[in-house]
Formats: sequence, structure tokens, C-alpha cells
Amino acid sequence: MKNALKGKVVVITGASSGIGEAMARLYSKMGAKVVLGARSEEKLALLAQIIESEGGKAAYIATDVTKEDDCKRLIAKAIEAFGGIDVLICNAGISMRAIFDDVEMSVLHRLMDVNFWGTVNCTKYALPYLLDTKGSLVGVISIAGHVGLPARTGYAASKFAVRGFLDTLRIE
Repeated sequence: MKNALKGKVVVITGASSGIGEAMARLYSKMGAKVVLGARSEEKLALLAQIIESEGGKAAYIATDVTKEDDCKRLIAKAIEAFGGIDVLICNAGISMRAIFDDVEMSVLHRLMDVNFWGTVNCTKYALPYLLDTKGSLVGVISIAGHVGLPARTGYAASKFAVRGFLDTLRIE
């Protein structure tokens, strides 16, 4: 298991903190070349510096997954830096807590833009490379992508959408 990612190119969205940062650090220690995408270029630069100081290989580019062109640039960065993609991890995401009656519609739109469309945008440009390497596509969801939770209407809907998209893509 320790060598499962050795030499693989792993692209991670939402890489500047939390689960994304933890994956980048771990996978780098496992020998993966990591390509980091998130909105904060400063945080990405610091993480890449840490990874490289520990002997790993990292590339990064500021990426807002709600912007299709940013996703296209993220994938291009992976190709430019490491020549291909073996794994795309669509991790970027946001949450919300509010009873539907109280939630602002703009919050629901933002949830779908980040959680669902962010996954779709990155997948669209990475898929040809993943097919070429027989790579893996990973979508980070949660239990809310399997069952609705109170005060999580928009979040659950966005994660159900991600799950439906990835399930269908797997079948295709």
C-alpha cells in the first residue's frame, strides 16, 4: 500500500487546507507527484515548499473550481509539470447549515457551483488524460450525498448531484 502511488501524478482540488492538504502531504510521502489547486496561491506555495523540502514533488496553481478556465489551467499545469494525470481528486467543497425556509437562494447556488460544477469542470478537462493512463477519478462527498440531513438541504443536494454524476460517468 505504501508504494501504491509511487511515481503517480495526483491532482487535488481544495488542496490548501483540511482534507486536501492532508492528502497532498500523505500522497507525496507515498511517492506521488502532487498538483495542488485551491483559491489561495499563498497557501499552495507554502504547501508545495513544505512538500519539496521533505523530498516530494509538487506543482500548484491558484484554482477557483467554479471557473471552467481555472480548471482547464489546473489540468494543463499537471501536464506541463509532470506529463500526465493518474488520479484526479475533486475535493474542493463548501458546506452550509440552515433550514431551507431560512436559507438564501444565493447560498444554494454557490453550493452547487463549488461542489457540483467544480467536480464537473475539473473532470471534463482531466478525463482524456485519466482514460489514457487508466487512472482514477475521486469525488469527495459525505454521508449527505447518500441521505438527506436536517438543515443541510443545499449541501445534501450538491453532494447527491456529485454522486449521481460520478456514478453515471463510471458506467459510461
